Amino acid sequence: MDKRSFVRGLGCMALAPWAAAFSAPARASTAYPTKPITLIQPYAPGGPTDQHLRVLAEEVGEILGQPVLIDSRPGANGVTAAAALTRAAPDGYTLGVLPASVYREPYINKVPFDPNTSFSYIALLSDYSFGLAVRHDAPWKTWADLVADAKKRPGAINIGATGGALSTPRIGMEEAMAAAGVKVNMVPYKGDADVVTAVLGGHIDASPLSGVAVPHITAGKMRYLVMLTAQRVPQFPDLPTLKESGVNVYIDSPYGVAGPKGMDPARVAQLSGAFHQALLSPAGKRVMEQLNQQPNYKSPVDYQSYAAETYLREKTRVAWMHKHGLL
Repeated sequence: MDKRSFVRGLGCMALAPWAAAFSAPARASTAYPTKPITLIQPYAPGGPTDQHLRVLAEEVGEILGQPVLIDSRPGANGVTAAAALTRAAPDGYTLGVLPASVYREPYINKVPFDPNTSFSYIALLSDYSFGLAVRHDAPWKTWADLVADAKKRPGAINIGATGGALSTPRIGMEEAMAAAGVKVNMVPYKGDADVVTAVLGGHIDASPLSGVAVPHITAGKMRYLVMLTAQRVPQFPDLPTLKESGVNVYIDSPYGVAGPKGMDPARVAQLSGAFHQALLSPAGKRVMEQLNQQPNYKSPVDYQSYAAETYLREKTRVAWMHKHGLL
């Protein structure tokens, strides 16, 4: 090595600490997250979604090193929360939970979003495990008992459904009753707490309820007549599904986390990994067991594909609703 090269090398070594010092702030400025993250959820506090999300938010906050704050914005069958995402900056600090109704609403009402283009899909999380719940002293022991009674007394049995007249549980029950060839009186309720109170108080006869019914079933105040899931659930392995009872209908109502369109793919991947880790954490598994739910994680790419397929499928469903006078 000649003298000039040796001196130039010493100069580079001397400058190295200064170069690192100047580059460090640049790296820090791209760090994420550096402040709390807001997670908008479409239901009132206290329901199964809220219970699940609060546990996940705490876990994700610990993973990312910043708190995840729940912002409840119920209303308009999930549209209120989804619409809020379209107005947020795509910086990863405002996220939202998308329910299944988001893929149906554009065919029914004017909404400020397109499920195919308005969101950055992050992680599908879980699916509600619905069962048809009745009070412990209800006269029916099985789905067949209820159907037989409904055939004798058309329109006399009152069934409540949360989320309003166009919610997924309500539509699922309408499809089930139509397939069974019976007429019941469907009663919409705003939230899970209201419909649970109505069942327990004898104001309605039954309701498709998810994990919110489990504590009352455990306490002997309620029971499920039949599961409204695609397969039997681990918590009630002896309880048949509606499909096993002769009606090929089940309620498919998964939910997941998304952000505004245009998010940095690296941040999407980071958030997806954090929610996946939280979903499978001991606390995440524990709350799902309490709610009678299973993890149903999908990556950003798979979640986007699921959304597109579901959006297309809901077009057929809405056409069925029009045909049967439900819209």
